[in-house]
Amino acid sequence: MFDRIKYKKFAKVQLKGRWLIPVLMALITSIIMILLQLPDYKDFAAAAENFSADAGAWGNYITNIQGKDAPFFDTLRSWLAIFIGFIFTVAQIHVYLKMSRGPEPVKISDFMEGFSQWWRALCTGVWQSIWVFLWSLLFVIPGIVKYFSYSQMFYLIAEYPELSVRKAMKISMAITRGYKGELFLMSLSFIGWAFLATLTMGIGFLWLNPYITMSFTNAYHGMMKDALSSGVIKSEDLIG
Repeated sequence: MFDRIKYKKFAKVQLKGRWLIPVLMALITSIIMILLQLPDYKDFAAAAENFSADAGAWGNYITNIQGKDAPFFDTLRSWLAIFIGFIFTVAQIHVYLKMSRGPEPVKISDFMEGFSQWWRALCTGVWQSIWVFLWSLLFVIPGIVKYFSYSQMFYLIAEYPELSVRKAMKISMAITRGYKGELFLMSLSFIGWAFLATLTMGIGFLWLNPYITMSFTNAYHGMMKDALSSGVIKSEDLIG
């Protein structure tokens, strides 16, 4: 049974007294992503500043972000940001999985340890994105459905180092069967908090992101438990 209220309440208990590392992870990740996208922010600010005097400045900015005039290095930087995002996602999940197993304190070294799977994280992100994109070509809704169907891949490769990426996708599809709608509703349940975090100029996201990730980590464990107990998957399926 999928109980998003229980998962969210338990996340608060798990984070109590252990906020430091999750907030630091969110801060480090945010800083790196901002640095990678800083040129885009500068272009946006310049276009906004000149808009009243030169309406064409805004049009030029829109053209650039659409990639029509984007130089090679801007495109490369955008892809680099995406790839780094995959790697940081798995590194953070590695910590949240440890936090979900017991009350022991976590360290920044646990976060660094998660980077050891950088190649598998990269392959997982690329493989997942390709399939979500292909399904999205049919229509927006199939793309959203498949996004949630593949959403547990990062958790699976972080918890089972020997599991192949393709097998992680199949298992993710199996354990989310019947729960994709619940995962979607759980995502929507954080919209109010996201709005409040925006009012703090984004600073609130340093605490909101750990709360969200911890909640979805609990959901992952719940779906895995249901899948194993019902025979949807077997323990030997988790072996590489």
